[in-house]
Amino acid sequence: MSTPSSTPSIRPSRTASPQYRRGGFGGLGVAALLAVAISPQPAVAQLAVFDAKANLEATLAAARQAESLANEARALAHQARSLAASPYSHLAESSETLRDIGALARTVRGTASTLDGVQRQFADLYPDDLALSNLAALGAGRSTTARRTAEDLARTAAELERLAQSRDGRLRGAMAASEAAEGETAAIQSSTQMLSVLAEDLASLRTALLAQSRLMAEGAARQAADRDAAIEARRRFWDRGTATPAAPSFNPLPHARD
Repeated sequence: MSTPSSTPSIRPSRTASPQYRRGGFGGLGVAALLAVAISPQPAVAQLAVFDAKANLEATLAAARQAESLANEARALAHQARSLAASPYSHLAESSETLRDIGALARTVRGTASTLDGVQRQFADLYPDDLALSNLAALGAGRSTTARRTAEDLARTAAELERLAQSRDGRLRGAMAASEAAEGETAAIQSSTQMLSVLAEDLASLRTALLAQSRLMAEGAARQAADRDAAIEARRRFWDRGTATPAAPSFNPLPHARD
């Protein structure tokens, strides 16, 4: 009896079976998928996310800031125009004219222009008691004062007319500058220059009125003083004592027949 031979083990060849080859690649694919699945994923904060709403709000804020800066720039430009000075100025000429008018008022002749001077002058020319006064000397002094006062008024009027010759040109220049002013400061300066011209007119009018007032006061005082002097002269004439004429130094009787 023959011994049955052992059945040899059959090992499939890797190169012989295509199914084995597919099965091998399939295992590799599963392993790859498992590796990807179990690998650590990046955190959510690490992902770059574009927020359209936040971007729009930032753009609007930048636009509003740019508009605010533009408004501030326009405000500064307007303020600069408002603070711009007027190119026209005649303050130097007006100041010189006012100084000349003041000097003219201080160089009066005839009746004094100060309180102390008027009191001394009236005490000398118009005394209260004429009994012991020299009426002829007082009359001469009053006539001289009256002539000088009248001359002072005429001189003052002529000098004021000379100083006013360029005043109309300054007034027209100030009005033109005020009309062409672009800013508030230039307009104020032009108005101030117009007021300076008016101040010259007021100073001239005041000086002329003062000179005329001195002349009127001197004339009224002189008329009253001349009337009082005439009364005093009449009183002195009639108060003289009567005197008997002296006898002649020769005897006319012996020569009467001749």
